[in-house]
Amino acid sequence: MLNEEPHFSLQAEPQGTRWEAIAADLRVDIVQGVFPPGSRLPNEAALAERFQVNRHTLRHAMQSLAREGFVQVRHGSGTFVRELVLDYALQRRTRMSENLAEAGEQGRRELLSHSEGLAGSLWANRLRLSPRAPVLQMSTRALVRGRPVSLCSAAYPLPRLGAMAQAFARLGSITAALAELGVTDYTRERSVISSRLPSQQEADALARPVTQPVLVVDYCNVDAAGVPVEAGRTLFAADAVQLTVGPDGWERS
Repeated sequence: MLNEEPHFSLQAEPQGTRWEAIAADLRVDIVQGVFPPGSRLPNEAALAERFQVNRHTLRHAMQSLAREGFVQVRHGSGTFVRELVLDYALQRRTRMSENLAEAGEQGRRELLSHSEGLAGSLWANRLRLSPRAPVLQMSTRALVRGRPVSLCSAAYPLPRLGAMAQAFARLGSITAALAELGVTDYTRERSVISSRLPSQQEADALARPVTQPVLVVDYCNVDAAGVPVEAGRTLFAADAVQLTVGPDGWERS
């Protein structure tokens, strides 16, 4: 589904202090699955020996990871990697930033690829265009706590939204990018929910095994006049996202 093989690095960046460097190393371990969600980190003595620091320095690192939401300290039991299960609400106004905020999380979306092409059979009906009408196709990925949770491939009508990729790359938000291009409000016209196994490329982009199912949401968003402005397909990692459907009665398959 993606136009090119995505590549990303999870290497820790240099930090200003020793405890920040320790936090960065452990953060990378968590994101890469060395310490999977729900697992307990090694005890203080083992970590202090690994990083060759005293426990006071180590505790600064743990406090930082706890504030960021990566770990949870359970007194008397140890420090555990927090489970990442988001309730993602599909409603008339579905906004990723709002869903994350309600879950007490912060995330970011990154642009993987973009290109212009014809609507074809995939996008024509959803955008109410001719199959030969031009569209901008854009692939993005959402990350929470540094870990990929969803992939999205979407199409936007041209020439109206021709600057969508540039606006998104600068703002990091679909809603903000649409607003900058004149679509100050939009609503979800339709969502169809299904599930399947990912392709190898999709699994790699989500940093999950190819045997782990993904939740698939095909959708169309319209502006205040009811004109389609975005049609897309989002793949959610099933171990990280739980879809909830609002009272609007979305269609499922």
